[in-house]
Amino acid sequence: MYNKEILMLIENISPHAKDYVDKAFENNKVEVLYSISTEQNKGVFIIVNNDDCCIFYASFLNENNVEQILEVINNKTKEYVSKIKSKEICFNVYGNNLKIINLVRKLGFKADMEGYHLEYIGEELPQLNNYNLTDKGFESSMSKEFVDLFDSSYYQLNIDNGWKINSHAVNEEKFHQELNELNKFSQVRSFWLNNELVGAYIFEQNYITDIVVKPIFQNKGYGSYILAHCIRNMNLNKSIKNIRLRVAKSNVGAKKLYERNNFVDIACFAEHTYVQVL
Repeated sequence: MYNKEILMLIENISPHAKDYVDKAFENNKVEVLYSISTEQNKGVFIIVNNDDCCIFYASFLNENNVEQILEVINNKTKEYVSKIKSKEICFNVYGNNLKIINLVRKLGFKADMEGYHLEYIGEELPQLNNYNLTDKGFESSMSKEFVDLFDSSYYQLNIDNGWKINSHAVNEEKFHQELNELNKFSQVRSFWLNNELVGAYIFEQNYITDIVVKPIFQNKGYGSYILAHCIRNMNLNKSIKNIRLRVAKSNVGAKKLYERNNFVDIACFAEHTYVQVL
């Protein structure tokens, strides 16, 4: 299988994964452990073995002949894991390969996140409805309000996935520094109603990394407004095309919001990290 075909399959996991593997090909860090290209199925199982980490990737368009695929993944993964002791080992799977995902977890990999990459396909930029919100960036005096906004907005998502529920409060100083840097380039915007913080967004390069609305203001149209403002800012002020975001599989409400606003699936991922047994 040619590198171009492999990269197309890896892109089904994520655009970031494709870029990472492409660079690894240039540095001769990729080993193809299994590939198939028939009328019935097309897929690949590879390893990128860099100095700081080792990442397996598995992407198959369907799970035909899955028993053979699972046997190869089982044997090859065990072989490499037994050799690697001094660096992080990860396993990223195309999200529709459920049998492979189950095997990966049986092999000792902990699920980090499952979800989707979405891309904006609207032919025209979204219009901004009048919600009487005041648009601001970030200032140091807003730090506590931002921490409360982000931790409260992500609370249920963190609970559902077993993640830390107060990560922004715990890392407030680091979060503050990141917001200051983002604000220099208008990559963070906040929205206020009568001096109360309603929501905010953050973007980096062509990815919207955060769209957050305080729980008491949710389901009132503010999320769509903030998303529309972000898209317009990225396109009109930064000339950014191919606007993308990623959303956790468990965050069904957010995915529906994005789909209502002209975002479509472009990739489906399941990320894992190996738990070393000491």
